[in-house]
Amino acid sequence: MNLEQQLLAQFATDHPAEVASALAAMSQREAALVLGDLAPAVAAGLLHYLPYLSAALALEQLSTEDTAAILTAVRPDIAASILRATPSERQAAVIACFPSRLQTVISSLLIYAEDTAGALMDPEVLTAFEQEPVCQVLERIQRNPEHALYYLYVVADDQRLVGVVNMRELMGARPDASLASVCTRNVASIAASATWQTVVGHPAWGSVHALPVVDRAGQFVGVLRYEIVRALERRQAGDTLADSSLQTVSALGELFGLGLRGVFHWPTAGTAGGSSERES
Repeated sequence: MNLEQQLLAQFATDHPAEVASALAAMSQREAALVLGDLAPAVAAGLLHYLPYLSAALALEQLSTEDTAAILTAVRPDIAASILRATPSERQAAVIACFPSRLQTVISSLLIYAEDTAGALMDPEVLTAFEQEPVCQVLERIQRNPEHALYYLYVVADDQRLVGVVNMRELMGARPDASLASVCTRNVASIAASATWQTVVGHPAWGSVHALPVVDRAGQFVGVLRYEIVRALERRQAGDTLADSSLQTVSALGELFGLGLRGVFHWPTAGTAGGSSERES
């Protein structure tokens, strides 16, 4: 990696929103060149701020493997949103490059319409059956701590959500007690089909850090984390990509000088197809 690419990578890491704003103003090919020059983890950070259609169109210019590497590093709900804007044949090819566990997660998110609770949830959260003893559940949590939340959701044999218990209460319970005897039965939840506006406005956010998502039959399908709600609130307030794209491009050009024009391929008035290839 040369010095110009190192500077770009560092700036993209420190100022992802500004760089994403610049990418949104570029043609698909130009944006793809920038994403392809970055490490997958750095490029993935930009996708949190880039409109999904813009991201999908740019990633289509990269190889299937490079696209999969970037989307593997991004949050699953964002990866799924970008894949919804990707042609079905290309979408299937990219998903096939994912690790098997991520394939399952993405496929479960793609079932739901864009920007619904089901599309935004984390489907990998641990649950436990109401008849399970506390000691058995705690052992399972210790084996899979990355999928544990502050809350443990309790389900019936048919996966219907029936209760919730926080980790402090769980650890303080008798080891031989069943979850049914220690969980709280009245659980606030949200339908998988709920719109993102309904998600943001749900009254339970005043008292919980996560909200279980259920399908029409009341079966537990995942959890909405509070960080997702914060991102939705920023969208509602119109903060995402608030800076002018042209001003950002100009600022980046002044910062890095003419040397980075070879990396960014800055669009000009004479760029062929520039306006037709950009997302409106």
